[in-house]
Amino acid sequence: MNQLISRSAFVLLIATSGAQAADFSVADICKAAIAVEMGRETKSMKTDAETGFTQISYRRPDGDKFKYRCQLEGDRVVWSTFLNDTKQWGRWRNSDSMGDAVTTYKVSGEKLVIESDQAYGKSFTKKDF
Repeated sequence: MNQLISRSAFVLLIATSGAQAADFSVADICKAAIAVEMGRETKSMKTDAETGFTQISYRRPDGDKFKYRCQLEGDRVVWSTFLNDTKQWGRWRNSDSMGDAVTTYKVSGEKLVIESDQAYGKSFTKKDF
């Protein structure tokens, strides 16, 4: 367990310090994770006003808008979606018992790598944002 905490802390430090790697913001990491989970392009997403969490949104070509809030828990990206019908935020997608995807990130040199146990993984560079 100490190795996992140390590894997670190290990954987060690299992602935020930028001293030895590309400088990916929390918003970049969240956009990349939502892109992988929802099959969208990161450049189509925007960062909305933050209210304690990073908020990401995009509009599909048919005009429907989708909003997500996101947070990092170690090397895991956890998100919830805004439910347009109830005008409320849905639950955080971090429950293994509910079958939620485990989405993780790591920074390796100039690349941000997002991996999901339920979707394809993908690498991103700064130009993707």
